[in-house]
Amino acid sequence: MKKQLPYFLLVFLIPVTLVLWWWGLFSSADVEIAERGNYRYAYLEAEGPYSRLSSKQEEVLHELVQQKIQPGPEITLIFSDPRTTSYKELHARAGFIIDADAQPVAPIQIDTVPVRKVFVASIKAHPLLAYGKTYSKVLDFVKAKDTTLNLPTVEIVDDSVLSVEMPFEPVAQPADTEGVSP
Repeated sequence: MKKQLPYFLLVFLIPVTLVLWWWGLFSSADVEIAERGNYRYAYLEAEGPYSRLSSKQEEVLHELVQQKIQPGPEITLIFSDPRTTSYKELHARAGFIIDADAQPVAPIQIDTVPVRKVFVASIKAHPLLAYGKTYSKVLDFVKAKDTTLNLPTVEIVDDSVLSVEMPFEPVAQPADTEGVSP
């Protein structure tokens, strides 16, 4: 067994550890309080499990490419807390930040996230790890402040960096959120 240990380390353990490091397993989310916003974005509404948001994002990307509009970073607005809402009733918007002069047409919708004071958690990691690590920091902040999760949270993915922005002040949620700036 002693003769096989160096081969095990060389062939299995070291490569696996390097891959996990590359994916960001050993990274921690950075947190800050900042003013963020004035994001103009093109989106589609998404209902149901958040695990399906990537397919909605692909639909938006396909439409923007067909309309010859250059998409910017991915943006997702989360309107429902999955801890307290049935997965069938979850509501989000999935899309891309776009330039001020871009004018997408139906079925794509456009809206703006205004400048606001937010708690930001960000990390550079593989998506399988990034969302859990960032939302863990957001929920730790909420717990430390003895408050509730203020929705909508805004998720932006830019150059493999996920940033989750939670507003300090609760945003009133109208019954029809279409065309409403969070």
